[in-house]
Amino acid sequence: MNYNDLQKVFWQVAADSTSSLIANPDKFIRWKYPVDGQPDWKITDNIIFLNTSEQNDDYGKQINSEFKTENSTVMRYMARTRVWQVLFTVYGPNSYDIANSIKNGVFTQKIHDNLSKNSVFLVPNLPVCVQSNEMFAGQWWQRWDLALTFNELYELQPDDVGHIESITLSLQANRR
Repeated sequence: MNYNDLQKVFWQVAADSTSSLIANPDKFIRWKYPVDGQPDWKITDNIIFLNTSEQNDDYGKQINSEFKTENSTVMRYMARTRVWQVLFTVYGPNSYDIANSIKNGVFTQKIHDNLSKNSVFLVPNLPVCVQSNEMFAGQWWQRWDLALTFNELYELQPDDVGHIESITLSLQANRR
């Protein structure tokens, strides 16, 4: 899966798990901060920012190869695990409840099914929600962070490794 499609999967996790708390997910669940460097929302708004980054993990350092004969040639199919951390940064008066709702929501059947159909699976080592309020324009903005880890089965494009046209054998007897 490409990175943009993966981001859409994680955006849907946030939307599905906070549907009762975020009234307008298209406006209040985002991938990027405002380009002007200051909030374009009110201190009373509840908003989620998502940041997805690949992790340096032993599971992500192995590649599996499988060779299959197809149409007179040999194809190599390769797959590996990509380990992702998704940081949910939540601002607003209900920020803790929203972060906790995401943490609980990843265990619902609907979200599990959506993740698994995209070959993405939660690593169920749940961290705590961390409060990290921010000072802006003389006001403290409520903020809670939640970092969840996921494994993704990532399949590479099949590789035609060719076939053997012929071989030459030569035998030599060793005499003692």
